[in-house]
Amino acid sequence: MSQANPAWFPNLRHHYRRVCRTTLLLSGMLALATLHGADTQISGLTYRPLPDIAARYGMKLSWVTPGKTMVAKNDYCTLELDVNDRSLVLNGQPMALGFPIVARGDTLYLAKLDFDNNIFPLLSPGEIPGVPGLRRIVLDPGHGGKDTGTTNDSLKADEKTNTLDVALRLADLLRKRGYEVALTRTTDVYVELTDRTAIANRAKGDLYISIHFNNAPQKSVTGIETWLLPPAGEPPSNIAKVRDVDKQVLPGNRYDFWNTIVAFSLERAATRELDTDDRGLKREHLVVLKGLNMPGVLIECGFLSSPSEGAKIISPDYHQKIAAAIADGIDLYKATLDQLRTNKAPAPTRAAPPSPPGAAPHRPDDVNEVGSPN
Repeated sequence: MSQANPAWFPNLRHHYRRVCRTTLLLSGMLALATLHGADTQISGLTYRPLPDIAARYGMKLSWVTPGKTMVAKNDYCTLELDVNDRSLVLNGQPMALGFPIVARGDTLYLAKLDFDNNIFPLLSPGEIPGVPGLRRIVLDPGHGGKDTGTTNDSLKADEKTNTLDVALRLADLLRKRGYEVALTRTTDVYVELTDRTAIANRAKGDLYISIHFNNAPQKSVTGIETWLLPPAGEPPSNIAKVRDVDKQVLPGNRYDFWNTIVAFSLERAATRELDTDDRGLKREHLVVLKGLNMPGVLIECGFLSSPSEGAKIISPDYHQKIAAAIADGIDLYKATLDQLRTNKAPAPTRAAPPSPPGAAPHRPDDVNEVGSPN
């Protein structure tokens, strides 16, 4: 069994029997919570006071470093936030935000879009309508053919070869665990980015995972990061301001809540089982994620550019470990879906959950790469 815990469970051994109890508890907290303030406009954006969020989940607020770092904590969750930072840490796992944490006096404010798409899905899974199934998984080995991806000349290694081997191993593991699996490629061939999405949609997948390895100028950089779409109206993690392109509602945004849960589960499993740096959840308008008709993420399974991590990455044994870690993350996601479907808590009448946007049908000719990890 995976050693990865989703945000709302402190101990994996209690995972399966605590899902229902926790979601019921959360809904009760929401129904009883007394709001300390109200959403407010800051620099033209809707922000939510952290005391409101803390009250919703029965958290106690305290300053770690006065005026800089605040912690919101209850029995199962710890949320760390830094003033003016575009990230938060949830149970030790970093998550990129679209907008900075803002301080007004002693009160911190979190952008409502960031609450809706980071905290809400992980701490209120029982309130999300329409729990999806998980039977058919589409694996996308990054790059291929003329597109080698990132390379490490000293190791005589390229990304396309390693992603394919990991994907084939993962497919075998998943089939043995009872899943159906489709792949966007099974050999060293070039597949257009929009074709990968089309293959996944034609396969009627329930989950899409694109597998990659990373590159950085600094050879010391190591670790795993998982990428998902930003919600409409939020910039990518590496862009400071909202652009017109960021306001577009994409087909993949219909699964914003589930994308967050998938990404958290995979990142948690992979970093713990592979014992590497947790670079967290990040967001970008990646072509392979934009037009999906299912939840989907892209996982960077390590830095091929690192001499130490690269040497592990080219090992078949390490490929098997990566595959097993991703499979365990998928199992964790599935266990969450199963429990939510079986023991779903009734939605509170006092407050409706945020609604994921609808989207127009995917048009491949309208999709352009905004920025993609190597």
